[in-house]
Amino acid sequence: MGELQCAGAKVKDQRDARRGDKPGSDTLDRVLLACGQDLPAGASTLISGSGDQEVRRVTLRDESTRIIKSLPLPQRDRLDAEADGLRALARSGRLIVPACSPPVIVDQRAYLVMDEITPSRLQSDDAWIAFGRSLAAHHGSCAESRYGWHRDNYIGQTPQINTRCDDWVRFNAEHRLGFQLSLAHQRGLLSASDQAQLRLVIDRLDTFIPRNPRPALLHGDLWSGNALATVLHGRQCIAVIDPGVSVGDGWADIAMMRLFGGFPPSCLKAYMDATQDRDQIEQRVLVYQLYHMLNHLNIFGDSYRGSVLSIACQLARL
Repeated sequence: MGELQCAGAKVKDQRDARRGDKPGSDTLDRVLLACGQDLPAGASTLISGSGDQEVRRVTLRDESTRIIKSLPLPQRDRLDAEADGLRALARSGRLIVPACSPPVIVDQRAYLVMDEITPSRLQSDDAWIAFGRSLAAHHGSCAESRYGWHRDNYIGQTPQINTRCDDWVRFNAEHRLGFQLSLAHQRGLLSASDQAQLRLVIDRLDTFIPRNPRPALLHGDLWSGNALATVLHGRQCIAVIDPGVSVGDGWADIAMMRLFGGFPPSCLKAYMDATQDRDQIEQRVLVYQLYHMLNHLNIFGDSYRGSVLSIACQLARL
C-alpha cells in the first residue's frame, strides 16, 4: 500500500473511532481471537470512556454482542479483579452475571471481554422480588469461613484490602473504615476533629456490628447502576455487573442498595423476609454505608464530607 493509501486508511480509522465504529484496523479482532472468539468484530460503539478506561459494545458477525473493557497494561489488575469477582458470584448459581474470559493483552492494553447484558424495561415488581430472594439465597450459600478474600481488589477506583480475618469487627476497623480513613488523611480531606470523630466510631464498632456474622460472598458495590433489568429465557430478571467481592456480612450489600436508592421496597422486603439474621440491622447498615461514603469522599472529594460526618454523628448517638 502506498503512502497516500496508508494515510487515507489512518484518517478513516480515526474518523471511525470518533463516530463509534470499529477502532483501528484489527485490534478488536485480535482481542476476540486471544479470548477464543473465532468470529471477527463488526461495528463497535463507545459506551463510556473515563480516565484511562474505555468500554465498548461490539457486534460480532453473527449479530451477537460483547462488552469489551480496556485499560493501559499497568492497570491490568483492575480487570483481573473484575473477572475474578464475576466468576466467584456466578459459582453459587443464584445470581445472573455476564460470562467473561480472562483478560488479555493486545498492544500494551489489557482487555476484558464479557457477554452483554441486554437491558429491558421492567413491567412489574416480580423480577425485583425474585432478585431479593436470590441475593439472600446467594448470601446464605457461602462456604467460606473467614472474612476477606483470596486477593485484594477494587471498590470503584480505590484499592480494597481483603486480607483474611476471623473477626469481622477487626476486619472493618483495619481494612474497611480504617483504610479509607487513612486515605482521606493522606489526601487532606478531613480535619483533625473530623478524623477524631470517625476514630470514635471505629473504636466502638463492636457495639454496632456483630463480631462473627454468617459469612456471605458480597457483590461489594451493589448500587442500582450495577443491577440491570434484562430478559433471560423469556422472563424478566435482574443481572449484576462490576463487583468488588469479598466475604463479609450480607447486610453490607443491602446497605449499598439503600444508600443511593434505585431498588424498589419490594426487593429489599423480599431479602429481609428470606433472611433470619435481623439483629441491629440499622446500626450495621449505617457502618457499611459509612465505608462507601468514605470511599466516595476519597474518589470525588469534599462534596461527600458532609455525608460522612452525618453518618458518624448518627452512630455516635446510638
